[in-house]
Amino acid sequence: MLASSLLTLAAATLATALPAGVEPAAAPGQFEVTNFVFGCTVGCDWYLDIAVHPDIAGTHPSVPNGVHCEGNLDDNKSFKECAHVSNGSKLYAFISKDDNLLQLRYEVTDVATSTVYNYYGEKAVYAATSDYADLQTPEFNVTEISGTKSKSA
Repeated sequence: MLASSLLTLAAATLATALPAGVEPAAAPGQFEVTNFVFGCTVGCDWYLDIAVHPDIAGTHPSVPNGVHCEGNLDDNKSFKECAHVSNGSKLYAFISKDDNLLQLRYEVTDVATSTVYNYYGEKAVYAATSDYADLQTPEFNVTEISGTKSKSA
């Protein structure tokens, strides 16, 4: 009883934190990150390729081939759009300067239903020039931890 009450409360809290017209959506997949490079010399630059799996028709098409993203901790204060995915899908990446948290977003527009789905994932990453450089690998997976859906404008 207590567990179900806590789950209900958690779901209600999440639902109230979203903007009007945006609902929670299942986050069914994962981001596959390859060719990850993150280092700080004159500035702190990052580069990576992202693929997305699995394929769920309409709401979560796979992106089997890595899409290139790059940015800089000083220039990018929010998500930066990656290279072109498809007409209905976009990928975004961002590394927070405060905590080196890699944040990923996959946006899918289902034209048939005029619905936009956003899937999010995050993972702590380490610069090649940091004391923790040996903890970072060039290839890793990031599980989608949340999703939203809303009607497109």
